[in-house]
Amino acid sequence: MAVELSARGLSCHDCTKELKVFRGCNSKPKQDFLIDGKVAERCPAKMIIPEMKDYIRYYSYFKKGFLPFRGGVSEQPTKLLQIFDILESAEIEYAKEKYK
Repeated sequence: MAVELSARGLSCHDCTKELKVFRGCNSKPKQDFLIDGKVAERCPAKMIIPEMKDYIRYYSYFKKGFLPFRGGVSEQPTKLLQIFDILESAEIEYAKEKYK
């Protein structure tokens, strides 16, 4: 879900007052969002925990060639690299589904 939201550009940082109402930041959205075949009761971006949002941001830097922590790839936290692998797999899967 986090990868899909990122690909759709649903970011709380970019939301205006009007978009918050439309997307359902604090109430039922004007636009339906389907998550696993079910309609979300509010903006899906609000359903992602802050820690995951940080990992997605780190992953976007990683794809541009920047590591979040000092040192090389082998000096990055194992958990971070595992999350990057999961995000990359989900991103590939989302792209496949989108272009079917």
